[in-house]
Amino acid sequence: MKAFISALAAFGAAACTPDAVVARHTVEEYRADAELRREVFAACADDPGTSGESADCVNAIEAERLESRGSLRDLPPVGLEPNRR
Repeated sequence: MKAFISALAAFGAAACTPDAVVARHTVEEYRADAELRREVFAACADDPGTSGESADCVNAIEAERLESRGSLRDLPPVGLEPNRR
């Protein structure tokens, strides 16, 4: 009887969990479509309390992070004088 109650409780808890939310676009799709990425990224940044944790926001933010990351070698010189002692 105890095993039955445990199984019933586990089944009841599993039935109450929300369905997994699937993103409409993957990180790679957002990386490939700059306009879509910027649109979703802006919407997520504008209302992070409502949509900031959604699967699409997470994917768009990750794609933006990957696409906006550059190399210091690609930047122009900053014009600092060498340190001469």
